[in-house]
Amino acid sequence: MRNICLASSSTRRQQILKDLGLDFVVSYPVKYKERVSGLDPEALVCHNALGKAKEVAEKYKDSIIIGGDTIVTFNNEILGKPLTPDNAYIMLMKLRGNYHSVFSGLAVIDMQKNKKLVGCDKTEVKFKDLSEKEINDYVESGEPLDKAGAYGIQEYGRAFVESIKGSFSNVVGLPKELLTRFLGELEI
Repeated sequence: MRNICLASSSTRRQQILKDLGLDFVVSYPVKYKERVSGLDPEALVCHNALGKAKEVAEKYKDSIIIGGDTIVTFNNEILGKPLTPDNAYIMLMKLRGNYHSVFSGLAVIDMQKNKKLVGCDKTEVKFKDLSEKEINDYVESGEPLDKAGAYGIQEYGRAFVESIKGSFSNVVGLPKELLTRFLGELEI
């Protein structure tokens, strides 16, 4: 099997690749400066995923490179990683009791075949009507600070989800179904 390199230090993305039974290496830190605005959500996550994969591709000339990017949108507003507790609180207050969309971009580059596959998956998520105490307790845990939309569906944030329409792994940060399709197209 060809070498596979994940252009991400995300433990969540690494776990998805492990769940698929893939042997891979992780290239980090990826220093790519993510674009945060100026494109529609689908184009934005695809642009960032490809940028991350291209940066890493220079170091892994004979490999398959996988890059990903995830954002949350609510009422046409992009909710990236909150980085501060105050921002996390504001994001979660917006999402409580409402539907929002999760977009994950995926880029797979086959360096030997000089082929790039880029796409996006979208999942609709409905949050329960959370209390301020539930939100404050979650923010105080520190979990939401490094996650798009200020929650991790694979961790304690799962308790906030009322329903999901689409790919669970997409909400985690890497659309498994799209990745499987891309690897099949590359005969991996």
